[in-house]
Amino acid sequence: MFQRKISTLLVEWKNKKGRKPLVIRGARQVGKTSAVHQFGNAEFETYIYINLELEDEAALFTRMLPVKDLLQLIQLKFNKKITPGSTLIFIDEIQNSDIAMNQLRYFYEEIPDLHVVAAGSLLEVKIKSAGFTFPVGRVEYCYLHPATFDEYLAALGETEARNYIASVKQDSVIPEEIHMVMMKKFHSYLLVGGMPEAVAKYAETRNFIDVDPVYESILVGLRDDVFKYASSAKAKYIQHIIEHGSKYVGFQFKYEKFGESNFRSREMGEAFDVLEKAMIISRVFASSSKQMPLMSNLKKSSKLLHLDIGLVNYQTGMRSEIAVTDDINAVYHGQISEQIVGQTLLAMNTGKNVNLNYWYREQKSATSEVDYLIVINDRLMPVEVKSGKTGTLRSLHLFMDESHCDFAVRIYSGNMTTERITTAGKKKFTLFSVPFYLLFRIHELL
Repeated sequence: MFQRKISTLLVEWKNKKGRKPLVIRGARQVGKTSAVHQFGNAEFETYIYINLELEDEAALFTRMLPVKDLLQLIQLKFNKKITPGSTLIFIDEIQNSDIAMNQLRYFYEEIPDLHVVAAGSLLEVKIKSAGFTFPVGRVEYCYLHPATFDEYLAALGETEARNYIASVKQDSVIPEEIHMVMMKKFHSYLLVGGMPEAVAKYAETRNFIDVDPVYESILVGLRDDVFKYASSAKAKYIQHIIEHGSKYVGFQFKYEKFGESNFRSREMGEAFDVLEKAMIISRVFASSSKQMPLMSNLKKSSKLLHLDIGLVNYQTGMRSEIAVTDDINAVYHGQISEQIVGQTLLAMNTGKNVNLNYWYREQKSATSEVDYLIVINDRLMPVEVKSGKTGTLRSLHLFMDESHCDFAVRIYSGNMTTERITTAGKKKFTLFSVPFYLLFRIHELL
């Protein structure tokens, strides 16, 4: 298992005062279990792993027991002494037991010094379908997504590249030769993606084709999970999105007849809700906001993001095109670049669940769009995912003219630059252009 950013968050959680049981949310196979195993074995004298997919371990939660009796039962089951402060209990696949989910509140209320972590791949789906909620105010959450570029470099043992990227500051001058090397490494990340098993396989063999069975296994697992997401009547809608959703990443889409189907809007909308709760897809919501607070327009078509860029490229057959291009924005109408930017922006928020937005303005003669709106230090910032000259960023210029913003971000294949731009409306603003390989550091750089 390679080092993940969530490791830092877990250590911070372990050491903070007023700690509550921690619930880790994330899609299947994004590395939740491995991250907690690594954390538990490294940071605690005693680590107890309870997997509720195993019948004999799920039997621990067949009925509500007083917490002290439950802990005694766990000690006897695993032959390990539980000592608050030096023991971690990890309850995995907790969505399989309403009783286990409810017990979390009593861990917090009666033995607050005991470290308890829970995780599950279908938590949000279970919560909605069963009408169950975690005890309000008695647990805290974090979110795990596929690996970011720096985590990918860590898995490959690219220590020098990782150190160099970490040393870059906003005013740094990156030599063109180094920029080209880093972009080449980023291209390999685009092809492999961030699913931990895929990354580990590529780190082992350095052959893209060797990763194909991993992708297929993940996709089969997602399809097999469909009947856990929904009834058999709704399964066909969810399966259809899993099969065809990767072709629509970065595009605005409608539920009605999605993916060249004959399916109706209502059923497809419900299927998208389920898959978003399972964190397999994300929707980028439209917004006409030009200042805080950032508001979503749910009546306007959303854009689609998939769980992982590696799975997208595998399903769409785009890998050969990505392998030979110098400009990521030129691949698949720029939609591959929108996917990786959106995926990275989501992955940077381990401490909270966020929705992404894009900006739009509709007029009779034209429609203008900016790819993403982000909030950094309570400031609204537009983010364009574009190549080309600054003068061609017409939608961005229009947004800047109409907003109070004086700073914008461009993510592209070029080198890092900071420029003062004047729009056609005579508005001056700063454009910070960031290469793809520095995207995961955008908050720090700003």
